[in-house]
Amino acid sequence: MSSLRVLLGIHHPLDPNLGAPGVTLALGQALQGLGCEVSYYGYGEAFPGVTSHSALHSLRFPWTLSAWLAREAHRFDVLDITTGDCWPWARVGRPGARRRQALVTRSHGLEHLVSEQLRADVRAGRAQVSWKYPLYHGGFRLWEVRESLRLADHAVLLNPQDRDFVRDRLGVPGERLSVIPHGLSGAFLERPAPEPGAPEGPVRIAFVGSWLQRKGREELVAVAAALRAQGVPFSLELLGTGAPEDEVRGAFSPDVRAQVRVVPRYRNEDLPGLLQGAEILLFPSHAEGYGMALVEAMACGLAPVTTPVGVAPEVVRDGQTGRLLRVGDVAGLTQAVRALAEDRPRLLALRQAAQRVVKGMTWQQAGIRTLRMYEQAISMHS
Repeated sequence: MSSLRVLLGIHHPLDPNLGAPGVTLALGQALQGLGCEVSYYGYGEAFPGVTSHSALHSLRFPWTLSAWLAREAHRFDVLDITTGDCWPWARVGRPGARRRQALVTRSHGLEHLVSEQLRADVRAGRAQVSWKYPLYHGGFRLWEVRESLRLADHAVLLNPQDRDFVRDRLGVPGERLSVIPHGLSGAFLERPAPEPGAPEGPVRIAFVGSWLQRKGREELVAVAAALRAQGVPFSLELLGTGAPEDEVRGAFSPDVRAQVRVVPRYRNEDLPGLLQGAEILLFPSHAEGYGMALVEAMACGLAPVTTPVGVAPEVVRDGQTGRLLRVGDVAGLTQAVRALAEDRPRLLALRQAAQRVVKGMTWQQAGIRTLRMYEQAISMHS
């Protein structure tokens, strides 16, 4: 058991039902279970009393956090801060720091790779960006992230692609980088094995994610239209869109809407129940830091039809635990779903294999790996 005092800092409200904040809280609970004393610093601490946050709060957060660290950093053995947020404090010499203290920066999806994919989508005519994009998200924010990675004692990335980019393109030594995947909560690990469904009924498809271009919104609509045109019976459930039901349903043609159900928001603990009965996860995302929804759906016994983003290449073996298709490949995604709909025994085998491959991904294991990394980072200051 460890007695480390750990601060987890993140530029979001600490809401368990949001992606990065949810996994931050889950990691904190795992570390507490291993004996650590865990504190948090998020928007609630940086901007007390504020319930609606804008881009201005994102700009202010690194400076607000840095001023707070100058007063409070001595209380902690480890400062585990999201990338882009610890650089002002580190750059001025870490005022108030303890002698034996590790500064760790944690990526929830490397902004540089997200930006590169967005720019590729713009060139291909699949996306548009505002004239403001190069000023912050496509400019200054990338510099902030790079500085955080260079100034930290250690950095945590979520997938090998992010790690390789940071090492090869941003110049951070490989020994200061770790890939530590997320874990799954008990609600997902306890799901029963998939059982055979109706051999000839409509195939039940789910999409989990925000209603954004980056998440494959246009491809999702196009695949649904193609399946309908090809006479493939299906139902489609869209979970966690964050957009109103009327807006999401309105993106589909009238002859498809009857087959579409939308749940704009849900509590994470309710996701296994919402996925009950679903057979395929259609996940046409263009860029992911990790893709927690993918792993959670696999744990619930869904066969993923996905693009090779985030953690997907690590857990999806094409033809064995799901299907991997190129970003933007509507024809390939459609054919993959159709083939599984027409071969239910194979679909069941993929669902069972997908569930097995993620069963060992626990938050306890993530916490153990994180704790070892903390101890090694602290030892560098001995």
